Amino acid sequence: MALDEEITGEVRLALRLAVRDYLFPDDNVTAVDFGLPEHDGEIAADERAVRVHVRRKLPVEVLEAAGVPVVEREIFDFQTDVLEGTYRPQLWWNPAGAWPQADPRTSRADPLCGGVSISDSRHYAAGTLGTRVVDRTTGAEMILSNWHVLVADWAGRPGQPILQPGRLDGGTAVDTVAGLTRDAMASNLDAAVATLTGNRRIVNDQVGLGPITGVRAATHGLDLVKSGRTSGITRGVVTGLSGVAQIAYAGTPRTIRHVITIDPFLGGEVSRPGDSGSIWLADNDHRAVGLHFAGGDAPERGLAIDIATVLDSLDVELDTGTATVPADSGTSVADVTLAIVRDALAAYA
Repeated sequence: MALDEEITGEVRLALRLAVRDYLFPDDNVTAVDFGLPEHDGEIAADERAVRVHVRRKLPVEVLEAAGVPVVEREIFDFQTDVLEGTYRPQLWWNPAGAWPQADPRTSRADPLCGGVSISDSRHYAAGTLGTRVVDRTTGAEMILSNWHVLVADWAGRPGQPILQPGRLDGGTAVDTVAGLTRDAMASNLDAAVATLTGNRRIVNDQVGLGPITGVRAATHGLDLVKSGRTSGITRGVVTGLSGVAQIAYAGTPRTIRHVITIDPFLGGEVSRPGDSGSIWLADNDHRAVGLHFAGGDAPERGLAIDIATVLDSLDVELDTGTATVPADSGTSVADVTLAIVRDALAAYA
């Protein structure tokens, strides 16, 4: 069943009520989505429910004593399901500044491609370069990743240098490949883009997977695959759509919307810290589905943001070919690149 057929007006209203009644009043609740319920640990592929994710399942009497709402059995005519899940941004961070042994994903990549290490210039951290995108107005080539990978904290500013490999993996000022351009955190999306400096070219390729072929919507039960900086090639299955999650960024809770929930395929690993920014692809045709941004280990699960929403919010297009500048834009890629280089060098000084 297609996404637009499953996420009806009634589903959206039920999700809004669940977010209002359970996500915001209770710190134990981490996310709300519409997806496949679990019975005795098994996913029911032919059922749908409004799902409330909690850090820990608690007895009703404990919830009542704490004055927090107990999840009703139904919202409108939709059954509810409570499942455990604690999620965090999946950036690999090490304040000591030590980095692991080099490998193809954490080394200098030339040309740049999806699935390799990247970070801002100020933090000993590393996430994943997602893919190449193009500014819809100027045609400038950009890289797509998460807010917490490219911006990193509330002091981040446009023009700050982006390194490949990431600083945790040994990247320095000479490894500057882009300058931060804009982000979508104000739209409740953990996403950002940076314009390439021209120091290295970028190709449409995901390490170990090949090129992205287009964009498609997520559907329940869709098999996915991604290429991440830390875990490499991992596979999962879509179990939740239209989610809303509460995630802490630099000590500040933020609401992230348009979330896709991904469970491991056949009990394998979904992701690890450092995979933030990678692109989840439909396993059968390699069309982009979601931008990975968070995950949890107990149980193993990943969270992504609907890729079409990300692209629209950042005003970019997924570039599966060669980036070009619109003939009537009045702006050249060289002009944009020069400005970004100047800003990046000034910010790094």
